[in-house]
Amino acid sequence: MLDTKTFGEKLRNHRKNLGLSQENVAERIGVTAQAVSKWENGECLPDCFNLKSLGETYGVSLDILLETETTRDADAVAAKIEQLADEFIWATESERDAGHKDLGENLLKLWKGIYFIEAGNREMAQRDKAMGNLRIMSDYGLKIWDDDGVVAVVQADLRDKLQDPGERELTLLGTLASPEAIRLIAALEPCRTTPKEEILEKTGLELPVLNELLLTLLENKVIEHVFGARWGRDGYKICGHFGMAAYLILAAAFVLGKPVCCMSEYVHNTVNTERTL
Repeated sequence: MLDTKTFGEKLRNHRKNLGLSQENVAERIGVTAQAVSKWENGECLPDCFNLKSLGETYGVSLDILLETETTRDADAVAAKIEQLADEFIWATESERDAGHKDLGENLLKLWKGIYFIEAGNREMAQRDKAMGNLRIMSDYGLKIWDDDGVVAVVQADLRDKLQDPGERELTLLGTLASPEAIRLIAALEPCRTTPKEEILEKTGLELPVLNELLLTLLENKVIEHVFGARWGRDGYKICGHFGMAAYLILAAAFVLGKPVCCMSEYVHNTVNTERTL
C-alpha cells in the first residue's frame, strides 16, 4: 500500500522548499489548514481534486507526488489510480465536465509511474523519464510510453491466445495500414462527428477513393455514420467496435517513425540483471 507517512513528509518538504505555510497552501487549494496538517502527518490522503491542486501548487506531477521511498509496489500505484477514478465518478456534473480531460492526463501520468517503479533504479528511471519515450521489455511483455500520445501494454501471454488471422482480418489490416486509410482515420474523432465535406478537405482524397474507404470501414465496424441528434451534425466518427484497431494502426505508424527511443530490458534469471539499450 501507499506509505501515507512518507507521502505526508514529501508534501511537507515540497511546501517548505517553496517557503509556504500550511495556511498558504490551504488558501490556494480551498481547504482548511487542519486538512493540510492531516495530509502531512499521514493521517489521511487528499481526494483526487485536492491532489491535483497540490501538484499544481508545488509544481510537480502526480506520479512524483505519489511515489514513496519505502515502497515500489506497482499495486499501490494501481490502487491509487482506481481510487481517483472512483472519486471522479462521484464528483458533481460540473466538476466532471471541467476536470475530465485533466483527470485523464493525470491518470496517464500515474500509469507512467508504474513503468518507472519496475526499474528499481532511480537514476536510470529519471534519465528514461526525461527522454519521454520509454520502451520496456520483460517476461510480462512489451510496454511503451511516449509523451507525444502513445501508451500501450501487450502481455506476452497474448501469443498463446492468438489464433491464425483469417483472410478477412488480414485484408482489413492491409486496408487500415494503407496511406489513404491512415489519412482518413487521422481525420476522424471518437466522440465527434465529421461531415464528408470536411473529411475530403482534411485528407485531400478523391471522392471515389474516399467513398470506397468509408464503405469498407463502415461494413467492418471501424467507423460509423451518425445522424445529427445528440452529435449535433451528420457525419462519421470512430466506432466503438473496431475503432481501437484503427487507432492502434495510427500508433504503430507513429512509433515506427520515431528516430530515437529509450528502451530498457529487464532479464530475470537466477540473478536479476538490467541493461539499457
